[in-house]
Amino acid sequence: MASGNYKNISEHGVGENKYHLEWCPKYRHEAMKDVQISDEMKSILLEIAADKGISVDKIVVNSDHVHLFAVLPLWMSVSTALQYLKGISARKISLLHPEFREEMFRKGSFWSPGHFSRSVSSITEETVKDYIDRHDRPALHPENDRKQAKLQFN
Repeated sequence: MASGNYKNISEHGVGENKYHLEWCPKYRHEAMKDVQISDEMKSILLEIAADKGISVDKIVVNSDHVHLFAVLPLWMSVSTALQYLKGISARKISLLHPEFREEMFRKGSFWSPGHFSRSVSSITEETVKDYIDRHDRPALHPENDRKQAKLQFN
């Protein structure tokens, strides 16, 4: 399979799996307002991402939430990525700061169960719809003749 200019290639596929992810500590506590803790969390998240094959383009750790712009491996779902990032980071930050379990997070959960996620792409919805339409009605586009069409990027 020709990869074009994609860097995210698996054994059976080629594509982009980019996401803007956001999540926050339980009860929206400002657990990371201390710069040292914020920096530790950023370092922990980057370490987890590298270990799991997640490429981080941008990360911001605020006092009460995290923003992450990342490229996930093609086989990895958003749910799986967040399980890795939230689960492992909660364990590591709790080991570094046991006071979190004693003061803020007595029930043991550091992160809130929720999250925000949105896929990010360099093409528009109209480009994708047009691409699909060209495959659906080759008689209207004889130059394609059911061959693999190429997406045009802006």
